[in-house]
Amino acid sequence: MDPIRNMDRLRVAGAPAAGDPERARAAQTAAQFEQIFVRTMVQSLRSTASLGEGGGMFGDGPGADTFGDWFDANLTEQITRTSRIGIEEVLLADLDRHGQIPKDLDARTQAARNAANGGVLRAAQAQGGLDVVL
Repeated sequence: MDPIRNMDRLRVAGAPAAGDPERARAAQTAAQFEQIFVRTMVQSLRSTASLGEGGGMFGDGPGADTFGDWFDANLTEQITRTSRIGIEEVLLADLDRHGQIPKDLDARTQAARNAANGGVLRAAQAQGGLDVVL
């Protein structure tokens, strides 16, 4: 078995299944939106930081904007990669709730299990209920 050819079968925990391109595209778009939001926040925070008379974190000399942009991009990448902001998850949940993206396979499996468990509970209720012993 060639590991290079089978890389598309790998699935990162929490990532959409490779078999559902619409859900994967929605997840990628939500992640990009989260990254743009965080970058806008970082830029705003840096632009309001004035340290001394230098005009900001990197001064006001040549290359200050380049260093500022580099700082914003790297800090944004670190924040979105290592922290859990939650915007991506909220957007996907909202799209999911309104039926604008296909349901996740795991969610479908869980719904089937809940339905099966509901059938067991209904059958138990029809027979007079459940006795729970702790």
